[in-house]
Amino acid sequence: MRCNRNELIRLVMKRLIRNLILLVSLAYFGACSKAELPFVLRSTDNLAFGYAASTQTFTVCTNGDWSVSAEDADWVTLTPASGRGDGEAREVVTVAVKRNMGDARTGRVAINAAGGTIYVDLAQAEGHMVLGEPALNKTLVKGIELEGAAIAIPYTKGVVDEEIAVSVSLAGPGAEGIHASELTIQLSEETGTLEVPLEGMPQADGAITVTVELLGLSVSLESRVHATDPGNVVYLAQYFDAFVLGGDHVGKAPGLHLVGDWPTVDGKRVLPENPQLATSGTPNTDGTGDYFNTMHPSFVVQRGLEGWTGMRVYERPGYPKIGTAGSTDGYLATPPLNGIEGTDDIRVTFKTARWSENATADQNAKLIIKVANGGTSEIEGMEIDLTPSWQEMTFIVRGATPETVIEFRAKAQGNNRFMLDDIVVRKSTD
Repeated sequence: MRCNRNELIRLVMKRLIRNLILLVSLAYFGACSKAELPFVLRSTDNLAFGYAASTQTFTVCTNGDWSVSAEDADWVTLTPASGRGDGEAREVVTVAVKRNMGDARTGRVAINAAGGTIYVDLAQAEGHMVLGEPALNKTLVKGIELEGAAIAIPYTKGVVDEEIAVSVSLAGPGAEGIHASELTIQLSEETGTLEVPLEGMPQADGAITVTVELLGLSVSLESRVHATDPGNVVYLAQYFDAFVLGGDHVGKAPGLHLVGDWPTVDGKRVLPENPQLATSGTPNTDGTGDYFNTMHPSFVVQRGLEGWTGMRVYERPGYPKIGTAGSTDGYLATPPLNGIEGTDDIRVTFKTARWSENATADQNAKLIIKVANGGTSEIEGMEIDLTPSWQEMTFIVRGATPETVIEFRAKAQGNNRFMLDDIVVRKSTD
């Protein structure tokens, strides 16, 4: 099928016009070039900023006078604010925003040129300072001066290098005798912890509420003033000072052992009236049989373990060893903590070490804590890796009762032997 002459001319002209429009568009929008008619171009129509003080830029291209101004945005500075374009150069405008301390905000830059106005929209993220959970850095005790006492408040998005007014209010029966001065702080980092000091001497025990306000924000701390230092309230202390027999496995030294046979009462071993002791054996030699299987209850009481329970527990000098090469069920448990009234949070500290001659990592002793008859702990049920030398450990039990028992157990696997010492249970201040 042939095209006639007129159709061919129309087709060629149509293609020429389309290509010409494309070239003009590319020249107009893709580059800043001289033109006779007034025009103005901008490199972007929006800029987004974070909450911190910062700068960004955009460019203006025009063939005449131009100026820029920030509309509804007194937090914006524009540099330069005006100029004269030659129709070719792209002129850079710097947009500087202040640190935002409030809600997210918007504004816009008006570009006045070529007899009209075009805009660049601005947005800045919210910048409220964030205050974390406040905490007291020391226990409040009636009649004890608050030297160095402070409320520690973690924060993020801190306002840096500006003076911030801080006010503190106290309420509750425990607030008597305590005060906090109005103060001004200046933060040097955006993330950290600020401290608000407390002064005076508590005059009464009881609940206290401390409220801290700054930058329109408020956080409160509920605590109490104690009649006595709760850190001095000890519910149980066992240092195993009455343990004298056996080799010192941790210290790698032989120790005292009974000379001759152990006498028995009701089939259980007891010490003779005038025991003869001599250094013998090796660091790995137990000083007694299993406390709760072969030793007489009177001997257990004599050694200071009245009310304690356990299995595979053997005397060493100053500490017990729990477990044997072939056992999987060794443990030692405290007596009930009957000094607690109602419920209480307690801190448990102790020292422990594992049997040092286990062949592989899988055979290294692992300790498991169990809290029975009331109370919970994050450490409960975890497998705790031990070392051949003494290490001190601590954990908190929440909601302990007079019936609560703390059990120190070996993981249920063979050759899982470990040692304990210096078990102390006291009222927690955390």
